[in-house]
Amino acid sequence: MKNVLTLIILIPLNIAVAFAQTGASTNKLSFMIGEWKGNGWMMTQNGKQFTSIVEKVDCKLDCEIFAVAGIGTKTDSATMKSEVVHDAFGIIAYDKAKGKFTLRAYKKDNITETELEIISEKMIRWNLAIPNNGGTMRFTTDFSEPNKWKGTGEYSRDGTNWIKMMETRLEKTK
Repeated sequence: MKNVLTLIILIPLNIAVAFAQTGASTNKLSFMIGEWKGNGWMMTQNGKQFTSIVEKVDCKLDCEIFAVAGIGTKTDSATMKSEVVHDAFGIIAYDKAKGKFTLRAYKKDNITETELEIISEKMIRWNLAIPNNGGTMRFTTDFSEPNKWKGTGEYSRDGTNWIKMMETRLEKTK
């Protein structure tokens, strides 16, 4: 009877330990977790627009999903007031049925879902189709340098020739 009680206690404990080990330490994207700050630029109709950027990546549900929140601001040179020019939120999750990570991005009255491609151990990429056959935006984020986030956004009308439209350089602060 004593052995049965020991098994009843140990089996759930072992199951809990096994589930706990599938979290951040084994998730292929755990390197993203943290708070990131830095600068970037993007092309607009008026030329390059420079911004200050903060990105925060949290893991949820034992790192089965990631919540990504980004804010970009610029300072108006005439008024010296800070203005939000980028405000986005995303959920990254592993879709077991597809065997791939998906990104669901939210930005002011716009929701987009796309697959997240792992290019290398610490580099990810995703594409966003522009409606009405307007081409594709491709975003690549490189974390291969310790505590650095280097993002590049490129545009292509044909999916072959790409033009750099934006860049971010962030450092991990937490």
